[in-house]
Amino acid sequence: MALIKRGKIWHVRTQVGGVMIAKSTKTANKRIAEQLEAKWISEVHAEVVVAGRKPITVEKAIAVFLESRRGTAGYGSAEIKMRMYRPFHKDLIHEVRASDVQAEALRLVEDEDYSINTINVSLIYWNALQNHLRKAGYTPGQKVKRLKGGSNRVRFLNESEVAKLLAALDPNNGHFREKRKAQDNLDFVTMLLHTGAREQEIATLQLSQIDQEAGTLTIHRSKGGTDTTLRMSTAVVELVARRMVAAEVALTEGQSLHGRTGNGYLFPERSEARYNNEWFGRACERAGLENTNLHTMRHTFACKMLRAGLSINEVQHLLGHKNLTSTMVYAHLVPNTTADRAAQVLNT
Repeated sequence: MALIKRGKIWHVRTQVGGVMIAKSTKTANKRIAEQLEAKWISEVHAEVVVAGRKPITVEKAIAVFLESRRGTAGYGSAEIKMRMYRPFHKDLIHEVRASDVQAEALRLVEDEDYSINTINVSLIYWNALQNHLRKAGYTPGQKVKRLKGGSNRVRFLNESEVAKLLAALDPNNGHFREKRKAQDNLDFVTMLLHTGAREQEIATLQLSQIDQEAGTLTIHRSKGGTDTTLRMSTAVVELVARRMVAAEVALTEGQSLHGRTGNGYLFPERSEARYNNEWFGRACERAGLENTNLHTMRHTFACKMLRAGLSINEVQHLLGHKNLTSTMVYAHLVPNTTADRAAQVLNT
């Protein structure tokens, strides 16, 4: 048995019947860490020695699966689609719950702009992986149902719906006890609506990325690895100025700004962890909006730009899409100016 301390956290690293256990206990309490160590060793012993099964990590399972397909026409596609499961690489595959895989699939659709069709292909490969492991004598994981939909039609808000949402988020509408927190949530949604950025891109927007003098901000893209410099709207200029003043006052007076002090972010409380967005769901209920989440703000921005006459290529740049294919999900919303001109000719 071996407990290793890394920083303040204890990690288990040992072997049972040839199976490596390498896990973080996620605790600084050694007694709890020892209890977790004993529990994990007992579970692996029951699997390997008693039941005669062969546990395998997700990373190794994928390697075994891909090796069986090497030289085939589908090898390249399988290798790409299996990248979706990197967050689970160090986990034993039979311990990965189907709900966890589905949650990651939904995150990629909502936060990273993957199409449902693309994700469903990855899920097909996941299920094929379980079949292969069973035949190869390993302990397989749970199979996962494919996501519903796949038409690539996007949900966006019209002007009336946007107005209802902003009204539901207004700190002065009587629904909020903490006016400051309500204002913070309203500011966050306003930034999403006026930049078309992803939730995480605004959550991690640093003050150094904002040039107040030039009236611009630079988005570091969470997908694609590119940066996009945007001109700030009047609403964003005013919002940024107000929040920067608040940040400077808090630092000067040694206060905590929204739970964090001086970490250099426009939304410091959202910058270091995944934020609880239940407040947004409640606002949508008050506004009578269905099938709406924070990523809908990105779709709303894109649709507004296209309907205002910007080209699909211009919107691609604004959204930071590396490939035009990603932007084409909005293609049905592009004004058909050619058809309009043809009708004008016929009507004269």
